[in-house]
This record gives sequence, C-alpha cells and structure tokens, in this order.
Amino acid sequence: MSKPLLKEIKSYIIYNMIKSDIISILDKYPIIALAVSGGSDSMAMSEWFVRNRPKNSFMIVNIDHHIRGEESSEDSNFVSGYSRDNDIKYLHYDIDAVAYATEQGMTLEQAARVLRHDIFRTVCHEHAYVVATAHHESDQVESVLMHIARGSGISGLSGMSVEDGHLIRPLINTSKEQVKDYIREHNISYREDSTNVDTAYTRNYMRGELIPTFEKKYPMLKTSILKLAKRASQQMDYVDSMTPALEVVGNSVTCDIKGQHVVIASEMIRRAFSLLGVESDIEERHVDLLIALAGKENGTKLDMPHNKVAYNEYGSIVLTMYREVDQIKIPFAEGVFELDDGELIIEKVANRVADDNALYMTADSIEDDIVIRYRQDKDIINKFGGGSKSLGDFMTDKKVPVRLRDTTPVIACGSDILCLVGVDISRTVAVSDTSKIIYKISKNEF
Repeated sequence: MSKPLLKEIKSYIIYNMIKSDIISILDKYPIIALAVSGGSDSMAMSEWFVRNRPKNSFMIVNIDHHIRGEESSEDSNFVSGYSRDNDIKYLHYDIDAVAYATEQGMTLEQAARVLRHDIFRTVCHEHAYVVATAHHESDQVESVLMHIARGSGISGLSGMSVEDGHLIRPLINTSKEQVKDYIREHNISYREDSTNVDTAYTRNYMRGELIPTFEKKYPMLKTSILKLAKRASQQMDYVDSMTPALEVVGNSVTCDIKGQHVVIASEMIRRAFSLLGVESDIEERHVDLLIALAGKENGTKLDMPHNKVAYNEYGSIVLTMYREVDQIKIPFAEGVFELDDGELIIEKVANRVADDNALYMTADSIEDDIVIRYRQDKDIINKFGGGSKSLGDFMTDKKVPVRLRDTTPVIACGSDILCLVGVDISRTVAVSDTSKIIYKISKNEF
C-alpha cells in the first residue's frame, strides 16, 4: 500500500475520532457543554468540536476541584485562555472537594464526583441540553473493572453508555491511541495532571498497575472487557424492556417485586434509586439486602446510602428519603397549614359532601385546647363501633405504612385523637344530623 494512501487512511481515522453514529446523537442537542479539565482527552474533544461544529452549538465548562492547589488554578487558566482564543463561551465553577469529602465521610474521588455532577445538572438546567465528558475506551475498561471490584451486577458490567441522563460521552467508542493520534496530528496543547500517577486513587491504580499486570498475561484484556461490556449492555436493554415502570410519589418509590425474577427485581430497585437521584455507590449487596427485605415482617426498615431508607410494606419495597420530623403544635382553626410533606386544609362547611379525599368532623363539643400535631406516646382513639385503641394499633389496623406514621398529622385533645388526617375520625366527633358546626379536613401532598 502506498504511503499517500496510508496517510489518507490515517487522516480519515483521525478526522473520525468521534464515530459517525455518535455524531448523529450529537445532532440531537442544540447546545452541548463540554466538560474540559485541560487534560489531553478533554482538549482533544474540545478541538474536535472547534473544527467540526458551529461555535454557537457548544460551550466549555471547567471545574476547579481545589485538590491540587496552584496547579488546579493554572489548569483552569489554561482552559479559560483556550476558550478565549477560540471565541467559545466559557463557564467556570469552584468546588472544595477536600472539605466535602471530610464532611460527608466520603473518599476524595466520591466527593469530587458528587459535586461535579451537581454542577453538571445545574449547567444542563441553565445553559445547555447535556454535558459531554471525554471518557474513552480505556476509561470504559477501568470503569467495568471497578464495578466488578465493588460487586456490581450486569448494569455495572455494561459500563458507561453514550447517552446517560444529563451526560453524553462522544469518545466512549474511541481508543486512547486514536485520541493521541488526534492530538499529534493537530498539535493540541494540554495540561498534565500530577495526580494521574498517584496510585492511591482507584482509577490510577487500575490504569497504572492492575491492567498492565493483567495484560502481560492476557494481551487482549481490554478488547475482551469491551466485548463483555457490549454484551452486558445488550442484556440490560432486554431487562429494561421487561422491567415494570416506576414513579415517584411523595418522595418515595414503590417496587412491587413479589413474583418477579431476581434480575427484574434487582433492576426495579436500581431504577428506584435512580428516580430518587442516586446514580452511584449502589452495589450488589445493597440490592440483595432489599430483595431479602421483601421477605421480612411488614414495616421492617433498612438504612441505605445517600440518606435513603427502605421499608417492607406488605411484601413490596418502598424506597424513600430519610428526614427528621420536627414536632408541631398548632391550635386548631380554619385555614391552610404547611406541614413537612404537604398542606393541611381545614374548612368550616354547612354539610358533608361526598369526597374520598376529605374527612368531616363536628366541632359542637370541641374545647379550646384542640391542636394539630403528630402522634405521641399514649395517644388513643375512640373507634366507631365502641371501645378505644392505641393510635399505633389503630394505624396498623388501617394499614397506614410505617414510614408515614410519624408524619401523618392528627387533630388531638390531650392524648385523645379526634382525627387521623386522611384516614379516619374518632366517634367522639362524628357528624350527625343535629351537628351545628362541621369541619372538612383534607390534605394536599407536596
């Protein structure tokens, strides 16, 4: 083959550093924010956009994590200068990953990722449609290996996808060698991150020690892992098509995993975490714990990562946000009262009207010390049909979920519960044909 032809083929490959099928995906987004650190990969991605896309269709976003002191600032200055020289819109953000890691008890890598993705979401909300990162095939290999080490399932084996929520990865099917060729061909300047050789960081250890050691014995390791990721991704596509739809209701997601194959049950649980904003740090052991929770006693709960709590509710798993409840004591009156999870609405009405979302109680014998609050020890309620019962047992009889019992408002006189909002009233305040004062009690969930 002649040298000119070889050069032409090489130039074609370099020009197509970003594959044609991915270019068609880029075309879907009118404005893309490029996450640029100043390193070789992100600078190669930026240069490709500069050479191949209209400048009003992308911008550059740079984040200083304040991990490497002056070096980090110099990286940001380098990216700022590149943006200015090429007349590209530039966004800069500062985060203190070290302080956040200490506050949250995270590794530095975890903290940086959480804060970085918070900024990416902000950028997508305020400036662009998606954020493009410069992850390539070698990053994919490292990610799959890290997922395996953390005990991930099939979803972890499938690695990173081209499109992933607020992120796109234009180089994910591009090899590191192609990136290097592109940099050499176009003489692209970039910054070296001094921490890239620090094997205390998990990804650096994978890249610098583990993978090279394996490749001495298995030269096709990276190719094999990429094939594995592709097969796992295809299987995940099928699992996704078979998984029931879930939705967020009142900061909670219910997974009815009874009778589901363990693969589908696992995917439902992962999807529930995702719907509540948890995109990382959910491992196979967490999924296994929640599947086991479905066989426990009703009301059993488990604390989960990222301030989430899971409950068994009659065999279903309900994943919800953990929150502390502030006790309240509001004098009973007409009006709209803002509570932790919604609005309590109390209206004086002339008579009852059929309404599945409201309760009615009489105020004929109500005294001045009636209050709106949450449940307390020794609360009792007078049941219809006679007798009284502890409020806890009454809630059990009415199948009020355990996760809602501390945040379900009550109207009470001392320890006597007159109304369990949204559930039932005491016979003490039951409306009759002779009732003169009637209140309608309803609630709007946030």
